[in-house]
Amino acid sequence: MNTQLLELIFLSEKRKNLLLFLREGPKTIEEIKIHLDLGAVAILPQLKRLRENCLVIKNGNIYSLSSLGIAVAGRMQSMVDLLKVFGNRYDYWENHAIECIPAPFLERIGELSNCTFSEPLDSIHLFEPHKDWLENLTKSKKINGICSIFNPLFISSFRPLLEKGIKVSILVTPPVYERIKQEFVVNLREFSTFEDTGFYVCSEKIEFTHVVTDRFLSLTLPFSNGTYDQNQHIFCFDSNAIQWGEDLFTYYRNRSDKITEI
Repeated sequence: MNTQLLELIFLSEKRKNLLLFLREGPKTIEEIKIHLDLGAVAILPQLKRLRENCLVIKNGNIYSLSSLGIAVAGRMQSMVDLLKVFGNRYDYWENHAIECIPAPFLERIGELSNCTFSEPLDSIHLFEPHKDWLENLTKSKKINGICSIFNPLFISSFRPLLEKGIKVSILVTPPVYERIKQEFVVNLREFSTFEDTGFYVCSEKIEFTHVVTDRFLSLTLPFSNGTYDQNQHIFCFDSNAIQWGEDLFTYYRNRSDKITEI
C-alpha cells in the first residue's frame, strides 16, 4: 500500500469500518447506517471517497468492494488486530521481552487482539495465583502449560485438577525439571500415574510462562531486562487466542522429550 492509500483507509475510522463491513459482502445504505450507527450525512461522503479511489462500487442502492477493495480489505483485518493488541496497552508491550515469542507466533500476535491484563497483585498476595486464573483453570476440561520458572507449588497444585479428571500436559525447561526432580520427585511420580497427562522437557530457550485451556489463554512475559514479571499476566478468552496458545504449546512440545520414567 502506498502512503496515499494508507492515509485514505487508516486516517478515518469511518472508512476503515466501512471497508471491513463490506468485506462481509454487499450491503445497502440502510444496513451500513445500522451497523456503523451513523446517519447518511456522515456515511455518504466516505463512500464517495472510497468509490473515487476504486475500492468500492455501487450498483443501485447496493455497495460492495471492488476487486482492489477485496485485496486491500483482506489484509486490513490483520493490521487492525495488530494495532489493537499493541494499542490496548502499549506501555506493557514496550517494557516486556516480546522477542522471546517465536517468530511464527509474533507474526500472528494480532490473534490476541481481545486480550485483557490482570490487575497487579498487592504485596500480601504477590506470590499467589490470580483468582481469575484459578477460577477459569478449575472450570477447564484440559490444560496445557509451559513453565520456564520454578514454582514450589507448581506440581502439587495440579493434583486437585487431575483428581477431577482434567487432562493436563506440562512442558518445562531443563533447569526447572532438575529442580522438580531434586525436591518434588514424589509429586512428579504421582503426576505421571494419572491418565491423559504428559510431562515434557524442552531444551530450547524459553523465557515466558503460558497456560492454555479450552476456556482461556494466559501468557506471562519477562521484562525487557530478562527478569520474570510475577505481577501481571495477559488473559484471552476468544477462540482465536486459544488456538494461538494451543499452537504455541504444540510448537514446543514437538521440540521436547516426553518424560515417561521418573
